[in-house]
Amino acid sequence: MDTFAFSGLLVLLSSLFFGFFVFLNNTKNRANRIWGLFSLGVASWGLGAFIAGQIPESGRASALLWWRITYFGIIFIPVFFYHFVYLWLGLKRKIFLYLFYLWGFFYAIFEWAPWGDSFIGYDNMKLVFSSFYVVGPKPLFNLFVLCWFSIVSYSHFELYKAFQKSVGLKKNQIKYFFLGAAIGFLGGGFSFSMCFGANIYPYFNFAVPLYPAIMSYAIVKYRLMDIKVAITRTGIAMVIYLFVLGVPFYVGYMTHNWPMAMLLMAGLATIGPAIQRRMQRKADDILLAEQRRYQQILLQAASGMAREHDLDRLVRLIVYLLQRTIKIHFAVFFLDNGEQGFYELVAIRGRRRFEPTFSYQHPLVQFLKAQEEPLYLGEIPADARIGANLPEDTGVIVPIHSEKKLDGFLFLGEKLNRDIYSRDDMNIFSILSRQAGLAVQNCRFLREFKKTQERIFAAEKMASIGGMSEGVAHQVGNRLNQFSSAASEIKMMLEYLAKNPGGGPELSLQQFYQNLNETAASISDNVKRTDEMIKGILNFARVEGNETFFSRFSLKEAVGLTLIPLRTKHRLRDDFPLTIDLGEDDTIYGVLSQIVETIYNICDNAYEACQERRDLFPNWDEKLAYNPIIKLQLRQFPDKSVIEISDNGIGIKEGDAPKIFAPFFTTKSSYRTGTGIGVYVVRRIVEENHKGTIHFKSQYLQGTKFIIELPRK
Repeated sequence: MDTFAFSGLLVLLSSLFFGFFVFLNNTKNRANRIWGLFSLGVASWGLGAFIAGQIPESGRASALLWWRITYFGIIFIPVFFYHFVYLWLGLKRKIFLYLFYLWGFFYAIFEWAPWGDSFIGYDNMKLVFSSFYVVGPKPLFNLFVLCWFSIVSYSHFELYKAFQKSVGLKKNQIKYFFLGAAIGFLGGGFSFSMCFGANIYPYFNFAVPLYPAIMSYAIVKYRLMDIKVAITRTGIAMVIYLFVLGVPFYVGYMTHNWPMAMLLMAGLATIGPAIQRRMQRKADDILLAEQRRYQQILLQAASGMAREHDLDRLVRLIVYLLQRTIKIHFAVFFLDNGEQGFYELVAIRGRRRFEPTFSYQHPLVQFLKAQEEPLYLGEIPADARIGANLPEDTGVIVPIHSEKKLDGFLFLGEKLNRDIYSRDDMNIFSILSRQAGLAVQNCRFLREFKKTQERIFAAEKMASIGGMSEGVAHQVGNRLNQFSSAASEIKMMLEYLAKNPGGGPELSLQQFYQNLNETAASISDNVKRTDEMIKGILNFARVEGNETFFSRFSLKEAVGLTLIPLRTKHRLRDDFPLTIDLGEDDTIYGVLSQIVETIYNICDNAYEACQERRDLFPNWDEKLAYNPIIKLQLRQFPDKSVIEISDNGIGIKEGDAPKIFAPFFTTKSSYRTGTGIGVYVVRRIVEENHKGTIHFKSQYLQGTKFIIELPRK
């Protein structure tokens, strides 16, 4: 088989294969269908070369017939190419499309007309290289070739204009088109040179099969390799394998020692792939240095997302990181609102306008629910983009999933330097998407957990105040009884004086004034006591404007705020049995209201533990002899303040010790006021809110000591 015929066979097979490949990839797309027709035109050129390359010198008439058959497809190569460019770029002016089809049909019909010899005829069948026939020059044929190249050139001019305006994927696809054109049309163009007497054998035909492969890849594939990387890798492969094949061939040709040449080829073929991989890695390191830099940053950020617990800050950090690190036009985060049935714009970087919400029923949302990997904008079906109003320079959409649920999605603009998003970029976004999904779920869980804790804290506060209700009623009842007795006594004295205006033996005026003064003093004292009790309880129960406000304050002040509520709850006439040892410096750092609640809970439990121990004594003498002791001591260190609260109460049984800090666990009897959340709340206040520690030491029937360590900074 002639070399020219073999090149034609390769063109025929490759064009048919890739034409059908693109067509079958999306049969409903008009651009894909036109590309299939274009590939048939190129295949017809390959068919002509394959058959003409095998026709002997005596077969001029046969060559004429086959070239006329194959030129029917060759005529429409530039027409179909322009039609594809027209559809693919979305051009509006149809006038050129109509003119080019009119030109094509004119020549397709004209070549079979009786006067077709003026275009392709017997007398312009030209034998070249003493091997095969080609069509020779004639005025109409010369005009045909000129128009043929003009249409091809104009098509590439439209591609160039689109290239200037395009970004990202579209721009990179056009780069592939230009690469394919350089290989395909230049390779095929040299075939026309033979028609005009150029003594250049059409070896370039062997490059033509690369053209449909490159173009088909650019049409079908969205995840394109950067053209610079593709060309570099192809160049390295060609250099390596030219070396692997060329050196042995040269050695064999010069020495005529072909066995040695074959051994040399085997050796070079063994080390060739390793050299290629090494050179390719070096080239990639240079070409992709910037890309790998920001990819490394994004990977580090993805691994650290779980440490961010604030959802609003998390989404702002994600869009900030993406926009600034990759250097893109914009980054936008939409998050599932959850409560109102839509995805809400929660963070944006870059000056672009977006719809503020996407409903659950929006076509884009429905499409993204089924997608787990990042997508180029071009991979989103047109019907899914209806109503989305996405900017033209949107490059990538990253769905954020967790537990097969679409938590949100990211819109990423094109890169500022107009480079494409590579496969490695998409892999990084995939990792980022999964980590972001976990981080969003984590933040939401912590947000709900915090709300639950706040409800528990509020319930514990109300339980503490509720526990005081009986004591308040008792204290107020005592005061009312005293007021009632004082009023009755005054009434009786006034009634006696009304009967004895000057006084009598039972009550003189002097005794009356003295008794009245004592009664008034008693009333005033009880009013003062009642006022102190009410103020103390209100101070304990009040909710501060900012419950996370940290400050330095006196521990003595905090203890003082707990004494009246404790005395009220336990109906104590005298002060609460608390011994305080604060030392010279009683300043601690924390949230005053929370430290007050902590001291109250521990002292309240300590007093009730003492009462439980008193109840265990078998006789009254031992009960009366027992003296409850509760002691609060403060010790200061350079880095921490240590508060110790100890009692000589009943203590904690060894089996109950591991459960003391568990929520809703209590050792108190059912008639006590325990809810089981007081010590749990204390632990959360100390360890989570104040970043301190709390532990205890206890011995049953001996007492308990709680040790609280608070950072001083």
